[in-house]
Amino acid sequence: MEKKIKPLSVEQAQRIIFKKIKPLIVKEKINIENSYKRVLKSNIKSKRNHPGLDLSSMDGYAVRKRDLNITPISFKLIGEIKAGDRVDRCIQKNQAFRIYTGAPIPKGADKIIIQENCIETKDEVLIKKENKENFIRKKSNDISNEFVLKAPKLINTRDIALLGVMNQRKIEVFRKPKIGILATGDEIIEVGEKTNKYNQPASSKPSIISLIKNWGGDPIDFGIAKDNAIELSKKIGKTNKCDLFVTIGGASVGKYDLTHSSLIKMGFKLDFWKIAMQPGKPMMFGSRKNTFVIGLPGNPVSALICSEIFLKKAIYALQGIKHEDFIISAILDNDIAPSSFRKQYLRGNLYFDKKIGEMRVKLLKNQDSAFLLPFSKSNSLIMIDPHSKKQKKGSKVKVYVLNN
Repeated sequence: MEKKIKPLSVEQAQRIIFKKIKPLIVKEKINIENSYKRVLKSNIKSKRNHPGLDLSSMDGYAVRKRDLNITPISFKLIGEIKAGDRVDRCIQKNQAFRIYTGAPIPKGADKIIIQENCIETKDEVLIKKENKENFIRKKSNDISNEFVLKAPKLINTRDIALLGVMNQRKIEVFRKPKIGILATGDEIIEVGEKTNKYNQPASSKPSIISLIKNWGGDPIDFGIAKDNAIELSKKIGKTNKCDLFVTIGGASVGKYDLTHSSLIKMGFKLDFWKIAMQPGKPMMFGSRKNTFVIGLPGNPVSALICSEIFLKKAIYALQGIKHEDFIISAILDNDIAPSSFRKQYLRGNLYFDKKIGEMRVKLLKNQDSAFLLPFSKSNSLIMIDPHSKKQKKGSKVKVYVLNN
C-alpha cells in the first residue's frame, strides 16, 4: 500500500534540491571557441584596453577643431593613415590627415570630418561643412585592462567575442556534470527495437539526453531496467561516478514501482517522492554520498515537464549557476477550468498578436500526460497555481516559455 505523505509544492521541492546541490569543485581549461554554453568558474581579467588607443570611427579627415572657425575652408594634406598604422607626426594648424575607419588618431587631432563633407584635391582637402560628431573612439571606451568578467557565468557567443577582444585564449570552466539516465519498466524497449501492442519505445529517454547536453551535462545512458529489483540494483550500483543520476519511471511507491525501494536499498536517502504538480506528481529526489538522484515519472510528458522544472536547474546548479526560467505574461485564448491542489503546467501555443501588440497563448486540446503529439506542437506551458478559480478567455496568465 502506498505510504501516505503530503505532496510538496513545486517551490518547496525546488528549494530542497538547490539547498542540497553544490557546484562541482573540478574545473578545466578550454579554448574560448569551445566555451559556448559552458560555465565560467573563475573571474578573468582583460589583458588589454579596447580600443588600445584613440581610433577613427569613420572614413574622412583628421583635423584640429579649433581650426574650423568658418567653413568652407581648405587644409593642407600631410599624409594618410589606415588601421594598424603607427603615426608619430603631430598635426599642425590648418593641416589634415586622410584617415580611414579603425585608424589611430594622430597627435594634435581631435575631430574627424567625414569624407561626404569634403572634396580632396592633390595636396589639399576642402571642408565644405563641419559635422557635429567627432567620430573618435576613445581609448578604453569599451573595456579597460582592469575589466573583469565575473564568474560564474553561462558563456554565450557574445561573451566569446568579448573574451577574444580581452585577448584571453583559454578560460577556466566547470567540468561538465556526469548525468546518468536509466529508463525502467517491463513494457519499455529501446527506440528502434521491434514493437508490439504490449510494449512501447522509451521515447522520453533520447529527448532527456538531448536536454542534458543542451544544459551543459555529459549524459551517460544506462539503458533500460525491467521491473526487477535485482536488475535495478545492478544498474543503480554502476552510478557511483555520476554527479547526478536520473531515472524514468517507477517513481511512485506502488507494488510494481520498484525504483523507489531499490534506491533506498542501495543507500540513497530520499528527501521526497511526491510533488503537488500536474503533470508530474510522482517525482523524487535524494542523494548517496556525492551522487544525487532525480526520479522522473514514467509518462513521457510528465518526465519532460519535470525535466524542465527540476532537472534543468539541478544541472545548472552543479555548474554554479542559479538558472532563472523564462516566464512571461500572456492573454489567454481559452477558458481554463478551476485547478485542484496541484500546480498545473498545461501545454500551449504562445504567439504575438500584431493587432493588439501583445503576447497571447492558446491552450491545446489534449492534455493527457502520455500523449506526445500535443506536446511536440506546443512552445510553452501555461502555469496555473493550486486552488485557482476558472481562468477566463482574455485574462492574463503566466507562461513558461519552452526552448524551441
